[in-house]
Amino acid sequence: MPDDPISQYGLRGRIVSMDASRTVLSDGIVWVADGSISDVTAASDTPPEHAGSPVIATAGTIYPGMIELHNHLAYNALPLFRIPRLYTKREEWQGTLGYRRYVSGPAGVIASVPELIRATIRYVECKSLIAGTTTSQGITLRAEPIKHLYQGIVRNAELPDAPGLVPARPKIGDVTPDDLDSFRKSLTGTGARILHLAEGLPTSAARQHFLDLQAADGTWAINPEFVGIHATGLTGDDLAVVAQHGGSIVWSPFSNLILYGATADIASAMRLGIKVALGSDWSPTASKNLLNELKVARIVGDDRQIGLTDQQLVEMVTVTPAQILGWQDLLGSIDPAKIADLTVVAGQTGDPYGQLIDATESDIQLVVIGGTARYGTQALLQGLSPVDEQFDVAGQARAFHLDTRDPDPVLGPIALGEAAATLADALEHMPERAAAIDAADLGIVAHSAVTGISADERWFLELDQPPITGVEPALSEGIAPALADAAAGAGTFASIAVPLNLDPLATQGDDAFFAMLANLANLPGAVRADLPGRYGEVPRSPTADARLAENDAPIAPELKR
Repeated sequence: MPDDPISQYGLRGRIVSMDASRTVLSDGIVWVADGSISDVTAASDTPPEHAGSPVIATAGTIYPGMIELHNHLAYNALPLFRIPRLYTKREEWQGTLGYRRYVSGPAGVIASVPELIRATIRYVECKSLIAGTTTSQGITLRAEPIKHLYQGIVRNAELPDAPGLVPARPKIGDVTPDDLDSFRKSLTGTGARILHLAEGLPTSAARQHFLDLQAADGTWAINPEFVGIHATGLTGDDLAVVAQHGGSIVWSPFSNLILYGATADIASAMRLGIKVALGSDWSPTASKNLLNELKVARIVGDDRQIGLTDQQLVEMVTVTPAQILGWQDLLGSIDPAKIADLTVVAGQTGDPYGQLIDATESDIQLVVIGGTARYGTQALLQGLSPVDEQFDVAGQARAFHLDTRDPDPVLGPIALGEAAATLADALEHMPERAAAIDAADLGIVAHSAVTGISADERWFLELDQPPITGVEPALSEGIAPALADAAAGAGTFASIAVPLNLDPLATQGDDAFFAMLANLANLPGAVRADLPGRYGEVPRSPTADARLAENDAPIAPELKR
């Protein structure tokens, strides 16, 4: 095992390059040097500059690292919860007691308590990593009025760590008529402008958020930098407008179907030539990771006869999101001179694109980010990087290299095992943790001075759900609800909190996930019937929930704090 990550090496296996020609090498080598791909050759060829480089035989298929353009990472320690009924727009379910009890309340406690903030960041980042995701939306820490974007192992789309990668620019919440001018001006800048767009049914008020993008003079605040998340409320004519102006969308079918029983009109979007990427959204009402989302997209595509090919689906997590971000010259495919973000999946036979869609977490053999091997089987990882931690993933031992020479100054170092144990205990005792919050003890004190930041600043995990008028006022202002709870005393979240389980890292082997899947009545029958089998599970039967009607009740005024 090396003392430091090896900087020059070759990975041998089947190579699904996703290059312009969609080249697939049945037996090839991806050569890596100093964080970049230096060459891609047949297995029999060795470039002169790599004459002494070790070659690791993966016995797998090598893909570009997956890129995810929509994930609320701060919530991903929370498990999937039962949706009481069919909703028509986001404002409806975010105004319910169930959302407060299972999502915003627990997230608010986690976002405010120092050891839980640290644990969450480590845990949810690893949750992406073990599924082959190498870039995701980022995590933000806040010490009013300063924001600090966390930079860890998985590449942060909003704070990329390599020259030439333009930061994405997310916007939380819908564009209103009052801020249309400022939003339009922001589109003239560089970097993808990613925002929630018309989340709900076309027949609901959700579509109005899209129509609000049109100015009085008939022009639209849409251009090639515009990226609409969800877009479930858009009609075919609306999508034609997006296409005409060069906009893109991020598709999250699992979350859409769980909440609304419908999803974006992807058939029209693809026909119109709109760039479409996949996003898993978050674990409370959706997929744990892109492997899960790929499977749901495959099932929905078949069930609704959308006509999506396996190659198109793989493009949605590799080359297409790279294009949307403006990163196509450096990421999204396996080409010489691009950054070495790579995912290795077990096996080398069968359809090269279908293999990634069918893969489960135990099939992920190795993940490389910026040329550094970060995760995989013990045998593969230890040949490339020091193994600083082992952890059970989907019932199998997996190795991690999570060490960074310059750890985030606010977060500091924390092990995955420690993070998982801390979160599991806090969630199991959520009523007690919520009741015991003391405002004086909230927030992380920075481990060392950050540029422009005092070392005694108190930092909180920013909860990045879009603000909803009249609902969760503290959350809408970007302040953890636990702060309001601590000040308000009795009659707040602690009075309705329930014990929760930590959401496992992997979908594979998560018995609670598949039991809950049977209770998600809004999902098409094809998803509930087909998805378990793709993980070696059998469909379950629905179960009763005495709190179901209660969870759909509006939040009482005192519980909005």
